[in-house]
Amino acid sequence: MTGPQLDRARAEALHRCAVRIEAADGFRGSGFLVAPGLAVTCAHVVLDRRGPAEGLVVRHGASAYPVVPGAVRAEPDTAGAGPFEAFPDLALLDLPAAAGSGHPVAPLAGVEAEPGSWLTALGYSEATPTPGASIDTVALRVVGSSGEFIGVTGHVQPGFSGSMLAGPDGLVHGVLKGSRSYKQDLGGWYVPLGALIAFLGAAVAVTPPEPPPTEAELVAALMSVPYTARADGRYDLLERMGEHLGLPHSFEVEERSDRRDHLSRLVRRCRYHRDPSAALGALYAALAELAPYDGGLEQLRGLVERAVGGPLPGGSLPGGPVAGGPVAGGSLPGGPGGR
Repeated sequence: MTGPQLDRARAEALHRCAVRIEAADGFRGSGFLVAPGLAVTCAHVVLDRRGPAEGLVVRHGASAYPVVPGAVRAEPDTAGAGPFEAFPDLALLDLPAAAGSGHPVAPLAGVEAEPGSWLTALGYSEATPTPGASIDTVALRVVGSSGEFIGVTGHVQPGFSGSMLAGPDGLVHGVLKGSRSYKQDLGGWYVPLGALIAFLGAAVAVTPPEPPPTEAELVAALMSVPYTARADGRYDLLERMGEHLGLPHSFEVEERSDRRDHLSRLVRRCRYHRDPSAALGALYAALAELAPYDGGLEQLRGLVERAVGGPLPGGSLPGGPVAGGPVAGGSLPGGPGGR
């Protein structure tokens, strides 16, 4: 999952699964729909010292769903006295009125995000140019284990607590918990996928990870593009790949007159390159430029995206964004103590 970010289409689809959570004291944080009539968030977003906050309402788009007594399952089940809630800091809200609305649900991943990979928080904050709590997005980079939670770097605004963290595959890899300090660049934390799955139990299906494509699959996809049938076309492809990778020469692959053998060596060279994701991304991008209207490109793109673990941005090379600013402040809004 290192490299690419969540693309616009997947981000827009996931934002349709995001909810904002309010109580009698106002906006408290974010959450997301994980199954028909079920929303997940952080426990500290919905809890007060004696249990669920008064007047809880989940807003999804223009719809408002009051949370009836007994419809909150939280761990822990009451707010703690310290600045941060205990692990796993999760809550599941039962919204029977939303069960038959056909609302979209956010799909869960099957594997944890790797350190160094990018996750996108999709939730609500009051730090946008639009008045009130509005849809907001922030890119965060995974650092690694931090106690029972997972640490991230990036600038998180108050209100994101309880929001989904999605990878470039469009699958949810965790729930954003909070930040270490509003004044210093100390990072923040999220609830890992394993803890979320264990908390939800049988209520939500998990999407199994799709295996990476085999060498034979990639070669077959390249063979289906007529442009690769010509030797000079393959050499042009290697030249263009070198340009995409910033090399002073073409991408080096042993010459072979046999098309399949040449393409097999090309795929193998990509997979053993110092940056396989960049090499495979360059392969797709170069071929898309040389044969832009070939129908076989769609299949090749899908295979390359499986291989690199995320979407290719518009046919260009996959690459990570510039790191965001520091995460600031204690827990995000959502309950006592400045959550």
